[in-house]
This record gives sequence, C-alpha cells and structure tokens, in this order.
Amino acid sequence: MRMRIHFLGIGGYAVSGLALVAKSLGDDVTGSDEDAYPPTTEILTNAKIPWVNRHDPKNLTKWPRPDLVVQGNQVRADNPEAAAAREMGLRIVSEAEYWGELTRDRTRIVVAGSHGKTTTAGLIAWILKMAGRNPGFRLGATVRDLGGAADWGGGREFVFEGDEYTSASFDPRPKFLHFAPNIAVLLNVDWDHPDVFPDPAAYELAFRQLVESLGPEDRLFACHDDAGVRRLLSRTRASVETYGLKGGADWQGRDVQTETNGMRFTAWHGGKVIAVVETQLAGAHNAANALAALATTVRLGVPVATALQGIVRFQGAGRRFEIRGRARQVTVIDDYAHHPSEVRATLRAAQERFGPGRVLALFVPHTFSRTLSLLDGYADAFAGCALTLIGPIEPARERHLAHTVSAEDLARQVRDGGEVGTVASARDAATRLATAARPGDAIVCMSVRGFDDVAAKTLRALQGSAVG
Repeated sequence: MRMRIHFLGIGGYAVSGLALVAKSLGDDVTGSDEDAYPPTTEILTNAKIPWVNRHDPKNLTKWPRPDLVVQGNQVRADNPEAAAAREMGLRIVSEAEYWGELTRDRTRIVVAGSHGKTTTAGLIAWILKMAGRNPGFRLGATVRDLGGAADWGGGREFVFEGDEYTSASFDPRPKFLHFAPNIAVLLNVDWDHPDVFPDPAAYELAFRQLVESLGPEDRLFACHDDAGVRRLLSRTRASVETYGLKGGADWQGRDVQTETNGMRFTAWHGGKVIAVVETQLAGAHNAANALAALATTVRLGVPVATALQGIVRFQGAGRRFEIRGRARQVTVIDDYAHHPSEVRATLRAAQERFGPGRVLALFVPHTFSRTLSLLDGYADAFAGCALTLIGPIEPARERHLAHTVSAEDLARQVRDGGEVGTVASARDAATRLATAARPGDAIVCMSVRGFDDVAAKTLRALQGSAVG
C-alpha cells in the first residue's frame, strides 16, 4: 500500500538509501536533515525527493501529513521535529527497524564487524549481481560497481552492511539486530564508538547479541584471525564456517602477493586449492574480506568462476582506498579510515603498493570521544610515513565535547610518523602535502567527511593550480 513517509536525518548514507528505495516502491517520500553534505544531498535532489536541510516542526506540515516517520540514528533525542512528530501521534521507527520490516521475506545476509563492512557487503552484493541473482542491498557508502548505497533488487537475497551502532535515540539496540540475518559474516571485533560503548566488554556484547540471535538453520562466516570473533563462536547455534589468512580456518587465503594494480592470493578449502583470487583491492585486510565474500557466495550457490570474476572486477566502495588521481608522478588516495586499526591497515597497504616511494599521510580524527578514548592506539598507526599531518577533529554529533582533546594532543602521540604537524584547513594541508611530495610518493588523505574534499585540492596543488 502506498504510504507517505517522512525521513528525519535523510542526508545520511543509510537513511537516504532507504528513502530512495521507498520512492522506488511507490511511496511518497519527504525528508529533513541539518548540516547534510554531498554526495547524498545531490543524490536526493536529483531523485526529486522534497527535503530541507533544517530540522523544524513545520516540516511535518509542509507536505501532506505522513503516515510514517523514519528516524536516522544521528537525530538527537531533543530534536524539535522528532518531538513534534511524537506530539502529533505519528508512528516513528528507526531506519534499521523499517529495513527489517521491508525485507522480512528475503534471505538476509548481514556483514558485521568494526572494519571492512562496506567493502565486504558491497563485494557480496556485486558477486550476486554478476551471478544474475539481482540482490537488494543496503550499504553505508556508495559502491561504484553497484551505482549507489542501496537498491531494492528483485531477487531472493538482500545484503546488509550491519552497523553495531544504536538504532535511534529512542532505540539503543544495535542496528544489525533489526536485520535478523539468515547468514551473518563477522569480520572483526575492535572496540569503537566509545560514546555508546564505554569499554571493550560493552562493545563485544553487541556482537555477542548478534551471534546469539542466529538459529540452528542459520549460517555464520567468521574470521578466524580475529581474537574477538573467536571468543564469540561458542555463543552461536548457527552452522559456523571460519575463514582467514593465518591458518586454522575452514577457508584459507595463502601466499598474498601485492601487485601494481592490486593483489592475488590462493584460496584453500578442505585442504585443497579452490582458486587463485585476483583483486584490485589493496592490503591484507582486503584479502581477508575478499575471501569472506568468496566463501559466502559460493555457499549461496554461485559458481567459483563467477565469484572470481566478480572479485577481480570489483572497484570498491567510494572513499575506501580510492585513487583520486596522479600528478607529478605522485598518487593521491582518499580513504574513510578513522579508527587506529583502519589507519594502520590503510597506510600499510599504501606502503606495500607504492614502495619504494614514500607515503605522506593526512588524518582528520572523527569525534572527540573516539579520539580521546583511542588516543594511545594512534601512536604507532602512522609508522613508516615520511610526513604525518593531523587536521581538526570532526565533531559530528559531539560539538558539546569540544576541548576534551585536540588535534595537537593526537599529533604529540604519533611515533615513527616522520615529520608530524597539524593543519587548520584543507587548503593548508593540500599545500603542505604537495610541497613535500616527490615523484613516486603516495599521499593518503583519511577522514570521514572528506575534509572539504582535500584529496581533490591536493591534486590541484600538485598540478600547480589554485587550491581553492
């Protein structure tokens, strides 16, 4: 039945994806946000979805009265528009809960973990698409091969990037619990989001709830290399298959070799070689992600040859080790890394692919709580870099926590990061990086929001153009 749905926080990747799917299903869609930014702003506008970049109770009467309000998890409890929706007696659900309602009749594949969710979930969806299965998917970022972050699809399978963060201000449950997976892929468990998980035990509990929710008819693909994942395996009733690069797993990736345009490794299962896997992705962490996608899709009935073709063609998610261009024989990479483990893995991948050239790093921390709680973890994350620049902390929802920690505090922690400094703007960063770079170097820009498109500014600076 056609509905009128109003989306609070429509500018987020996940919420905007759901809004686009609802519109494709015939619903009348409107929305609001604040401080929304590209590319979702352009995507919504191009899709002709009416929305405003301001939360206001008047938005609920600006268009016909909605039958349903879907609220994103970045919308604060004191949001005036959400309060007005409650006063009007409108039904309000979280984005995650509504996805769960929509997909209850699908085979749901949920990829969870601290790192690598977007890439692995996107790769699984891409392989299924190449196999003609026409999957639906809901991801946390745009995947270039799939043309977006969400699509309803017409096939049996629906692939979710399973976020462990709270569902909404009124619903503290992890998002992935609403997706009720038939197949779960658990990549790693590495403490994050200290604003809602005060310690590693609280964080691990969220993933324990996920594996405990699986029934004996369900299947769990688990990374054997990760200690946090291994601790949870005794908690599930599901059929378990493990994968990893370090031995001891059901599915093993061996002999990982870095190449000019990617890497290759040998996939083993049951003591036998299954295939030689080639991928454009970089870093050992992505070899493990590709192995997880191979195991999952083969178990779903995709021929090995088709899965391999999907893996080798997969270009990856936007802003995940995305090569933005080259100038003066210097490569500029844009990446989403914000957790110390992600920074470490991203820079190691760059050093492996672009050595013997140097790696120069720009890092923009995300949220004061994460930066403060994980401060010690950043100390060795930049090891081997010739230059490390730290930008101003992106506050996101934590503007009230300003002054608890600073970019200068993080810079003082960095060891073995070559020359270390701070920058106040993307223009300053681009100029310093371009000035320091030599032919053969790689510049890696890491941030959640793109830091005013610093990667593009750095390319322009290398080309001798005005940074802007």
